[in-house]
Amino acid sequence: MFQPFFSYGQTIEASQSQNDLALQKISLISELQALEAKAGQLEKPLALASAKAEIADAVWTLDKDWAEKLLQEAYELSFPSKEVRAKYRQMPVGALVMWTAIDRARWAVRQRVMSIASRDAAFAEQLVQLGAKELGRFEENERFSELASSAAERGDKEGAARYIRQAFEAEPTQFMGTAILDLAAQDRAAADKVIVQYIEHLNSVPLSYRGGGEARVMLILNMLVHPSPIYGETRGRQIPPPGPAVMRAYLGYMLDLTAQDEQRRPGSIKSWRPVLLSLWPEFNKYAPELTERFKELEVLSRKPNEEASWPPPDVGEIYRKQNEERMKNLLESDDPDPEAIGVLIDRGKFDGARKLLDKLTDGPQKTDLLDKLNAKEALSLVKKGDILGAQLLAGRLTKATYILQAYPTIIEKCVSNKDKTCATNMAYQATRQLKQSDVTPPALPPGVPASVLATSREFDPVLSSLCKLAQLILPVNDSLADDVLNEMVTAANASDVDTGQGRTGFDAGIFKRIAQKDELRARQAALSFKDPLRQVVSLAAIYRWRAEELSMKAKAISLKPVTPAAIH
Repeated sequence: MFQPFFSYGQTIEASQSQNDLALQKISLISELQALEAKAGQLEKPLALASAKAEIADAVWTLDKDWAEKLLQEAYELSFPSKEVRAKYRQMPVGALVMWTAIDRARWAVRQRVMSIASRDAAFAEQLVQLGAKELGRFEENERFSELASSAAERGDKEGAARYIRQAFEAEPTQFMGTAILDLAAQDRAAADKVIVQYIEHLNSVPLSYRGGGEARVMLILNMLVHPSPIYGETRGRQIPPPGPAVMRAYLGYMLDLTAQDEQRRPGSIKSWRPVLLSLWPEFNKYAPELTERFKELEVLSRKPNEEASWPPPDVGEIYRKQNEERMKNLLESDDPDPEAIGVLIDRGKFDGARKLLDKLTDGPQKTDLLDKLNAKEALSLVKKGDILGAQLLAGRLTKATYILQAYPTIIEKCVSNKDKTCATNMAYQATRQLKQSDVTPPALPPGVPASVLATSREFDPVLSSLCKLAQLILPVNDSLADDVLNEMVTAANASDVDTGQGRTGFDAGIFKRIAQKDELRARQAALSFKDPLRQVVSLAAIYRWRAEELSMKAKAISLKPVTPAAIH
């Protein structure tokens, strides 16, 4: 009788699989090395920096040291000249910084570098210290704020709070509110603690009225204590308000700020009166112990011979009634004032705005307002579940900017409703409209300089819209996603976006997602770009997908149990 013995067939099989993966990894690294060599031919520093960052993103799971080397090189390539760096380092706390187009491009590259580097806290902090050494406190604030948001997104609340503190210690008048609100969305108590620490830090920082530091701090604090979805920094989230400790610290600081400003600029307290009165209900609710101090400043803020009652009226309620009266007057007006129409649209008074628009003389201003109205009302109808009504309004849009605002939300709703036909029809319709759309930027309110808008060398609404459409329709219609991707490549090849500044005009992540379904198709599209930077970043996205696939397969093999097979 034969005794059974065991062979480790599965061990051999696992070894073969590991060998296959090792060969695939070597092949992928070779392709990435070739891609890095191709990127090296880019002549403009920011284009090269952008390419290196995207290659680093793909390399990260394959060779972390190589990825970090690429990221540091990309970060340093984004630095301006030595003279400009010296100027940045000398800027005092609270200085007013005016960003140019090239500054925004450099900032975007560094932001992308940091988003990848944040996977390793020690390395990311090393880059921040390098940036602070070369570019000063403003760079330090920006990068620590970004690291804080990244930490909050991955659930590292302690890390997020630490980075926020480092951000405001570097430069307390620059905005780090997004990071704090990201933390507040996850842990209100943790966010409250860091807000109180921020206010305590502000008590030791002299603010400049002329430099705008004072105004920026007031804006930051108002956003933090009154979080609202109307602020872009909340990302549309309903974030709970802070607790009593934050409100008491905030109210005490506002009294200090008012008194300090009066000391520096005697008589300035008169201009603080609207602010003081608007805060009274909160003093009454959260900090009654500060009432006497508030009253002293409130009395000083009165104009000569002004009659005032105590306690002061609730100006919030007064403003609300005044606003209601203003809206009523606008709705009843026969004067088609463009500014009034814009206010009505922003307040959701669509019928009244449409009535006045009908009376406005035809021209670019009317066209822009009509598109704004149709886009805003379409989004409002989506929230109400009226997809058909939203579709009809979106079909009237003529400007690419407003098409980008409306259609993605409608398509997302169709997808969430599992209505493939709706999503497909909307993507087709949006693509057709984009081909004939007006690419001029939206009209700005009176007094707002045109310099606040991105130029055509920075942003292409058609290109951006097509990329977004491809991403949205891909899960429900592969064929249409391919068609939209082709349109995107065509638009990119004709776009004015300056790739020399490291901009491609689209989210290269679309190529990673296409590759998951059809790698050959993704590669063909990537190689159809005429611009070498667009080719590099698109191929890098495809290679990132392959690297992640290899990583998952290797992990699966390592976790697979080895069971001896009995052979008789």
